[in-house]
Amino acid sequence: MNWEFLLNQWVRILHCNIYVVNRDYEIENVYGDLIAESSPLYMDPEFFMMLVDRKVKEYPDIYCEYNSVLYASMPFESKKLVIGPVSIIKPTRELEKFMTDTHFVSDRVHHQTAFCDMKVFGAGVLALYHCISGKELTIDELWQKNGLTGIRIGEARESVQKVIFHRQEAELPHNPYDQEKRELDSIRRGDKEMLRRSLQETYRGEVGRLSNNELRQAKNIAICVITLASRAAIDGGLLPEEAFSMVDGYILKIEEMTNIVKIDAAMRQAEYEFVEQVGRINVKKERNELIEKTKNFIFQNLHSEIVIGEIGHQIGVSTTYLSDLFRRVEGITIQQYIRREKIRLAENLLRYSEYDVKSIAVYLAFCSQSHFGKVFKDQTGLTPTKYREKFGQFQKRKYTIISKNT
Repeated sequence: MNWEFLLNQWVRILHCNIYVVNRDYEIENVYGDLIAESSPLYMDPEFFMMLVDRKVKEYPDIYCEYNSVLYASMPFESKKLVIGPVSIIKPTRELEKFMTDTHFVSDRVHHQTAFCDMKVFGAGVLALYHCISGKELTIDELWQKNGLTGIRIGEARESVQKVIFHRQEAELPHNPYDQEKRELDSIRRGDKEMLRRSLQETYRGEVGRLSNNELRQAKNIAICVITLASRAAIDGGLLPEEAFSMVDGYILKIEEMTNIVKIDAAMRQAEYEFVEQVGRINVKKERNELIEKTKNFIFQNLHSEIVIGEIGHQIGVSTTYLSDLFRRVEGITIQQYIRREKIRLAENLLRYSEYDVKSIAVYLAFCSQSHFGKVFKDQTGLTPTKYREKFGQFQKRKYTIISKNT
């Protein structure tokens, strides 16, 4: 097996260095581009010895510090592999200060701890372990064996019982389920008037307590409501990727807010936007699984030059069949739909972002700014510049979008 090649590929998956350590506690090889001055394994000898000296186990050994920084180690031939560090949350200034102060990482090299999703890191470690040992584990087993399972089941049940007891004693029921169901059904149907009526209902009870901090409580409730609304909208026909992107956008904005009243308003605005999106879809008479897959593929790739043949290949049908089906169901060609969706995204960027017209044209994979301008005017009746002047929400500042094609 070509370990040189494989370990270099695993660095790309795990987003962090992989060290090969021999029995004399020497680092024989390093895979990855984290320089020595930024590596705790080089800058903190005591920490390095602690990691390498940890008992060899029948599964990958995971070490966690600062609640979010992970290292993994496992036997490798007569040596040991040490993987890390990697953060399973987006690194913060506080984390970088911790790494600098704790492990003597140089602050002159602009160190930043690598980020890797926890599931991706776990899967990558398990795949590497399987290649070395032939043994199989699930991700849940990996975390459980390393004692990284969060609160115990008993503690969770105790917490639930305390909440139930408190509400029974205080006679404080939750908001009624049937009202919540009507609220979500209105989004699923794309019925704005039904949503308005459901939100105006009066009832005995209150929403759940999700935090003892009032600001955090408002944000948590908003996150729950927007997430549920997005699932109802998907049931109503909204493309999953579009719904998920809307959720991300609203939640990121809400996380920045500090006014509880405005958080509640943003939450309701999101619900109405979902119901409007579904309402537009419901105008159409026919829905088709292949058409929905086609639209989802297009939505995910609006920043690229979309080849119709590639869509057919991805969803498993011939280009000719897909083109004919799409035109019959939607009343327009796939190419016309792609152009329409690109311009719809361009409208949003011109309204709500500060990126210049040239950057937007590049991001949406138009061959030139002039071609983008012509297509945009054909669809909206305005040039991109005039559209921004009329509808733009920001003062003009120049930013550049990095295209995946550059």
